[in-house]
Amino acid sequence: MDTAVYKPQNEEIQIKLRRYRDALSLSGSMVIALSVWDIIKLFIGFFLGEETIAQIIGTIMEQNGSVVIGTEYEKAVNIILWIGILLIIMMFSVVVLLYHLYIGLNAYRVGRQTIKRKKRFYLVLTFLSALFAGILIIVNILSFINAENPSGNVDLAFFIMEITAFVNYIFILYSADKIRKLEKAGGESQ
Repeated sequence: MDTAVYKPQNEEIQIKLRRYRDALSLSGSMVIALSVWDIIKLFIGFFLGEETIAQIIGTIMEQNGSVVIGTEYEKAVNIILWIGILLIIMMFSVVVLLYHLYIGLNAYRVGRQTIKRKKRFYLVLTFLSALFAGILIIVNILSFINAENPSGNVDLAFFIMEITAFVNYIFILYSADKIRKLEKAGGESQ
C-alpha cells in the first residue's frame, strides 16, 4: 500500500485560481443574462416610458405628416413609421445582445479555460460597461432625489438592476486581474 500522496507545489495558488476562474465564468454567464434585462429595459422605455413610440409617431404626424402627405395616406405612413421604428429597436437590441454576449462568453471561456488564445479586449469593454453602469446609477440617484416622475417602482427596479450589473462588471475585472496575478505567481501559462 502506497502511503505517499501527491501534493502539488502551489496548492494554495491552485485553489485560488479555481475560485477566481469559477467566479469569472459565473460572472460571464450573468452578463449574458443581464443583457436580456437591458433589452427589456429598452422596450419598457419605448413603450411604457414618459414619451412612448405612439406619442412620438403621433407628434410627427400632427406636426409634419398631414401637411406633407395628406390625410388619405396617413394610415399607411403611420404603419411604415411603426415598422421602421420597431426595426431600429430590434437592430439596436441585437447589437446590445451581441455586445454582452461577447463580454460574457469571453469571461466564461477564460474562466473555464476553454479559450485557445488570451483575449483582453473583453476587459476593455467590461470596463466601459462598468463606467456606463456607474453613470446610470448616479443618474438614477439624482432622479430619486428630484422625484418628479411618478414611476418610482420602475425607477427602483432600474436602480437595483444597474447596481447588479455594475457589481458584476467590477467582479469580472477583479477576477481577471486576480487570475493574471496568480498565474504569474504560480508560473502557470494557461
